[in-house]
Amino acid sequence: MARGATSTKAFRHGSVSVVLTALVVVAVILLNTIVTNLAVRYGWFVNMRPTLLYPVTDACYDYMDEYVVPLARESGEPIRIIFCDEEANIRADSTQSFVLNTAEEMTAAYPDLIKIEYLNIWERPSEARRWGVNASTSVVVAHGESHRVCTLRDFFSFPASDNSNPTSYNGEKRLAVAMRAVVTPDTPKAYFTLNHGESFPDYALMYAIVNAGYTVDYLDALSFDVPEDCALLVTYNPARDFTTASDGVSGISEIDRLSAYMQKGGKYMVFVSADTFAAGSFGNLEGYLADWGVTFDHRTGAGGIEECFAIRDTGHALSTDGYTILARLADNATAAALADDVVGGLRVGNATGISVAEGFTSKNGTYQNGNRTLTPLLLSHAGAEAWTGGRAVGRTDEGYPLFTVTHDTESGAHLMVCSSIELATEGSLQSGVFANEPFLMAALSLTGKDDTPLALRSQPFADDTIHTMTTATARTITVALVATPTVILLTAGLIVLLRRKYA
Repeated sequence: MARGATSTKAFRHGSVSVVLTALVVVAVILLNTIVTNLAVRYGWFVNMRPTLLYPVTDACYDYMDEYVVPLARESGEPIRIIFCDEEANIRADSTQSFVLNTAEEMTAAYPDLIKIEYLNIWERPSEARRWGVNASTSVVVAHGESHRVCTLRDFFSFPASDNSNPTSYNGEKRLAVAMRAVVTPDTPKAYFTLNHGESFPDYALMYAIVNAGYTVDYLDALSFDVPEDCALLVTYNPARDFTTASDGVSGISEIDRLSAYMQKGGKYMVFVSADTFAAGSFGNLEGYLADWGVTFDHRTGAGGIEECFAIRDTGHALSTDGYTILARLADNATAAALADDVVGGLRVGNATGISVAEGFTSKNGTYQNGNRTLTPLLLSHAGAEAWTGGRAVGRTDEGYPLFTVTHDTESGAHLMVCSSIELATEGSLQSGVFANEPFLMAALSLTGKDDTPLALRSQPFADDTIHTMTTATARTITVALVATPTVILLTAGLIVLLRRKYA
């Protein structure tokens, strides 16, 4: 009997061991599955190859087949990719060789359309002057009389504080967009307004506009009409208001000129922030934008100082103060259609709230007034608050609009407004992790820019930083990693003790 009891007890203890082992195996499998899915979604990979390789993607070939190859074949002339140094020097350089490898893959795919050439600009200075290059690291993409010069920096993304250590490779996009530009008879032109104190912390937005297929120039809106070849007008971070004929500042009305441009089907993009309105009154510009359904949340305080609403979201914060946050696509059909192209976190910072102007009525997630329809594309998460004067003055369960597009069906014009200039800075557009650049490309595609290279992404270098983890997420994961093993061990120990006691 004793021997039988001993066997029964051993069997019970053995059963517990088997069950615990099975639970541990299941837990490991579940954890591995979760981490794998997160790694695929957010790019948590480290390239362990001794030499980094970035082959041309199918998305790039699809783009070229649709927008480059037909025009190149029609012309009968090859596209020339000209490296401004001897071939041996290009291959020996660790960064230029990336670009050469990409060019060679494209040449192999289209041997009758793309040719690679090498130009020693020091031995052949007259030809270098023809292309307008003076650096051996430049790359010229030429087709007939049309050409584009790419600097070596154009092929890489860099953090805002570091000009020597790139974070990602942008080669296939830059070459494909340049080839698209040189085979297109009339490349669309984007103008950035000046004369309102516009200040740019970096050139990331301009690079993004170029990647979208535009050439870039500047416009002194105070002195000139909007040019006839303007396909996109951009105002970024203004510090002074636009003029009207009756404001006593100038006999020239920029608002009238802007209205004339939009009445002809123009496309206008405006970036402001919570700091914009603290600089002074923008009554003229705000009045014009209100006609398109956009108003901003700010007010004059008791001391006569402008109090600008800043969106704060500690639950989805990327900074300790809660003002740099993750945003999300809005809940309407237009924004939902962007979801396949905009995958990943969207970073905004120091954003002011956008409110819909009076006269626009809600309909299926959009707002309409006559021929104009305003569509929010980007929102804060539910629970975000509007802060001013050191206190919360508003809270939303739906999310504050952060980026909107208004379409006038009569003129065909589009107005895009973003309440955060940080959406279009290097830290957001060139991180290789955030989806800000794909979002910007997708927004431009809504205005009729069909050849925007939405599917062409920068390819990040090895990076073990989890950029898109919010404060709340980090706290939750920390608690889970600490508590879960403890709970499992305590539960398992309690089960074993109880079974031994009552066995």
